[in-house]
Amino acid sequence: MKRFTNLASVALFCSAFSILPACKSTTSLNTTTPAAEAAPAPKFERKLSTINVPVSFKVTTLQNKLNQEFKGLLYNDENLNDDNVAVKVWKKGDVGVKAENNKIYFTIPLHIWVKGQYKWKACDMCPTLEKSEATEFDFVAKSESALAFTEDYKVKTTTVGDFAWGDTKPVLELGPMKIGLARFVEPALRSQMSELTKMLDQEIQARVNIKQYIQQAWLQVQQPIKIDDTYDAWLKITPTAIRVSPLVARNGEISMRIGMNSYIETFTNGKPAFKANPTLPKLITDSRIPDDVQIGLSGEISYDYATKLLKEQLAGQTFKFEGSDEVTIKDAAISPSGDKLMLMLDVDGKTKAGFITKKIKGKVFLQAIPYYDAESGAIKVRDVDYNLETRDKLLSSASWLAKNKFRTMIQEQINFPLKNQLEDTKKQIQKALNEQGRVHESVMLKGKVTDIVPDNIYLTPTAIKAVVNAKGNIMVDIDKL
Repeated sequence: MKRFTNLASVALFCSAFSILPACKSTTSLNTTTPAAEAAPAPKFERKLSTINVPVSFKVTTLQNKLNQEFKGLLYNDENLNDDNVAVKVWKKGDVGVKAENNKIYFTIPLHIWVKGQYKWKACDMCPTLEKSEATEFDFVAKSESALAFTEDYKVKTTTVGDFAWGDTKPVLELGPMKIGLARFVEPALRSQMSELTKMLDQEIQARVNIKQYIQQAWLQVQQPIKIDDTYDAWLKITPTAIRVSPLVARNGEISMRIGMNSYIETFTNGKPAFKANPTLPKLITDSRIPDDVQIGLSGEISYDYATKLLKEQLAGQTFKFEGSDEVTIKDAAISPSGDKLMLMLDVDGKTKAGFITKKIKGKVFLQAIPYYDAESGAIKVRDVDYNLETRDKLLSSASWLAKNKFRTMIQEQINFPLKNQLEDTKKQIQKALNEQGRVHESVMLKGKVTDIVPDNIYLTPTAIKAVVNAKGNIMVDIDKL
């Protein structure tokens, strides 16, 4: 009878224990869903790059122009009375032009006609004996021009010239007398060389019109370039300044590099709006023009798609902790919360201490800072923590969940891959540079995209936007001028 009584007592105790809240209880987390709100996006700091525009001119073009317009009689002095000498100078053959050692060298074959007058009077009462004779000879004048630029895009040349007599100097034979004419002719020729060099400077500056080439390139690079039809992707270049390297004259060419300081960006879903700026900035001469560019690329993951990925990564998973504590995630969602991401997790958790089991059900909300992980090419999160309302609820009803490693586990699980999307964009740009880089019949865009470097994360009202910079080089080749 006593044994029966004891068994009944145990049964009665267990029955009573099972209906007490302290033995087995469930807490519903009636947390308020935070409003989804993206903070005003920080101003996107574009990276300044340099687009190289190599330009070259063959000196044969300049030579042809000079020979077309620089010909015939160059100098004519028929007055014998002032110095007893008359001189005429013709261009005898083609002007030769050579580009070496960063200078342009000219050779000008000349034909000289000189007439000398001889007057002699034995005495005041004697008649004046007068005779004149003419002679002709050839020589080659030589000059060299140093090249530079002005800030208004004009070529500045400084030409100096000289000549040297050959083995035989010009003379006049007047009867038994031979009069050396070199000392009479040289001043006139040297004076004429000064005029010749001025003419050369004018011709060079008129023929080497670099401004028209730069103006053309300046306008053409501002036109957005379509790089992909599927995503309706475009490349946009916004030039801000122009630098030019010193002119180099070598191997029959005058060459230089123009560096356009530019912002380079990619856009999807349509041609970006633009307004071409026709005004060229002042030209800056710079011997150190970099050849690297940074192209602003962006990859987006909508919150709907991020939610889908989050569910795939977390829904149905059970996280176990020390003892018998565990939490199962039934559903998940993601939304913006200022400059952070808000993670909603619909959880079912329990903890047990002896005979006592405590359950929690409902939604918990965590905030996290998104970042782009360059190694994996994915958007991940850090500094995951409960929002204030969720933390207060947990501390009052399930402090064990607030204090365990649940937040760290969630942080390690979240991964939104962008690598393929960014790699596709990179390939699209490279393909455009390889195949579709002609922005004008005479202007070709060429280059190579190399590394991708993370920049920043922006939370828009509809998506997580990762901005990265693709490094490489781009040049504008003016190939049909």
